[in-house]
Amino acid sequence: MIVPLVAHAGDIDPSRYAPFAGDKFYLLSETTFSSDENPRVRLEVPGRKESLEAYSGVDVRVYRIPQPIDFLKKQKNLHRPSLKGNYAGEGLSNAINYLWDSWYKKSRLAWQRVFSFFVRKGVVEHSPELKQVPAHTYQTKFENNPQFKPIDGLDVVDEYRYPLWQAKPIAPPAGVNLSGSSSNFLEIKRGNIYIPLGKQKPGLYLVEAMIGTFRATTFLFVSDTVALTKLSSHQELIWTVDKRTGRPIADTKLLFTDGVGVLGEGRSRKDGVFLFEGKSLERSYVLGQDKGGGVFISENFYFDSEIYGNKLYIFTDRPLYRPGDIVNVKLLGREFRGSSQFGSPCACLCCPISG
Repeated sequence: MIVPLVAHAGDIDPSRYAPFAGDKFYLLSETTFSSDENPRVRLEVPGRKESLEAYSGVDVRVYRIPQPIDFLKKQKNLHRPSLKGNYAGEGLSNAINYLWDSWYKKSRLAWQRVFSFFVRKGVVEHSPELKQVPAHTYQTKFENNPQFKPIDGLDVVDEYRYPLWQAKPIAPPAGVNLSGSSSNFLEIKRGNIYIPLGKQKPGLYLVEAMIGTFRATTFLFVSDTVALTKLSSHQELIWTVDKRTGRPIADTKLLFTDGVGVLGEGRSRKDGVFLFEGKSLERSYVLGQDKGGGVFISENFYFDSEIYGNKLYIFTDRPLYRPGDIVNVKLLGREFRGSSQFGSPCACLCCPISG
């Protein structure tokens, strides 16, 4: 006698599942790191978006960019890398898991209709691994998988999911107490965190963060060389030195750009100096690559006109210091009252800082 294993339509509940949509967030790199430092990027979720908690973190990919200087020449805005994401959806794993669980549930319920309660009880007592604990739990546990594949043409250095709401939020540094001013300059907010990236070799990297269908990218510069710049209306002095020792670094490849095209290029001399002759723009960048492969950047601002807006100036008493020297900083604020005059200084503060 053959007993048909009948599955009823009501045995399987609708999944009611939809891929995670996500919401807007921001990603940025705040400085250049040396090869012996632990680089990090900053991620900030504007507002308190409870919906993002369901994603259990943020997916992070770190890419190493070959031919970094040539790559940066093609970028129109170095604060916003123009690299399109490789969206591919979350894949079939959740659908396959749901189908498997549905088949399992149908088969189990069908056999329950064939055998009596006492037969099933005896089987479970003989083979406890067949018992379902808790009983009648057939809900599929869906997972939020990355919906972007790696970017074509770039090597993935690292890839992981980092906690977002469970991570320690960014807080003001300890001991920042200035007389006459409030130290509560930064409100601590969940979702405003630093993401560690681990030590990296000198070079240029792209960091990609993803939450659902939303993604953000930023550049990461790793170099043991740093560029110190001095800017005037028709000239810019660039001095390349070792970030740790201050020793001049010679024969470093340098480019002077406005973010659209290259305005000048050259190599630093034996003393680490390169002098660019030409009219300075309101905003410009110095890009560099040393012999060790390290890539660095210096962003410069030059304001030919000092009107149309309140101004805040900060000065040091000397251009360069030796270790242990006392650094005196002067802060001056000017209030804008009209196109032909400024008001008197609205704030003046002199503050010595130990070297």
